[in-house]
Amino acid sequence: MEKIEIALSAILMLAPDVNTDEERKMAREKVKKDFEFGRARLFRPEVAKRVDAEIKEDRERLYAHFKQQEPKKQLELMQCLYRLLLSISKLASYHGILKGHQISSRGMELAEDRAKLYLVTDYLDKHPGASFQDMCEYLDRKNSRLIALRTSKKSPLWAPIPPSWRKAIERLGIDPPPSEYELWRTALEQFPGRVEPYLSRARKLATDVRSTNILRVWPRIIREHRKLRKTRKGGTAANPAAIESTAALGPSAHSAGG
Repeated sequence: MEKIEIALSAILMLAPDVNTDEERKMAREKVKKDFEFGRARLFRPEVAKRVDAEIKEDRERLYAHFKQQEPKKQLELMQCLYRLLLSISKLASYHGILKGHQISSRGMELAEDRAKLYLVTDYLDKHPGASFQDMCEYLDRKNSRLIALRTSKKSPLWAPIPPSWRKAIERLGIDPPPSEYELWRTALEQFPGRVEPYLSRARKLATDVRSTNILRVWPRIIREHRKLRKTRKGGTAANPAAIESTAALGPSAHSAGG
């Protein structure tokens, strides 16, 4: 990011229509904001074609400008441009690895905890202001329905409390012992110091932009990408307006890291 900002600043310094330090500062801030938004924005498939065309257009404009220079200067500018593009590509690859690790870690956390997955992907999306009591009642209702359906205890559909909480409840010797459909409320009542941080973590994941992108936005983008490829293979042109209408990604389609 720093290298790219330096390059942008250098370009603005040479811009013929920017005459004063104040104008250069304003132009630099605008380019920086535009760049940060473009870096953070999640492009949809129908945007890719337009971006490719813009890249081609900008490349031709740069080359036309280079050709106006003397041969030695042309070579210097070409080398500078290629090095800049290669550096951007390397940084994108490096940050892609870091982002992939974050995605993998977050995905594993949710995959291994069905209760948290239910809260993040379903309940808190519809009820962002829910209290801890509301969240526990929701998870108990999930388990209550599974009990009514005689679902196997080995089923991954259950939203169980952590084993350590279950053992702690058993040691309390509550008579009669709480049923499976009231364990979350019992745990919250008896061990708020354990349950509330857990629920707070789920709330944080539900409102985190990365989680929103991973769980909701990115799957839509992949579905649209596959639909677009399938349409192209079928020999008919894709309808950008139709794809645009089905996208509806909304303001959540941003990521903090790009």
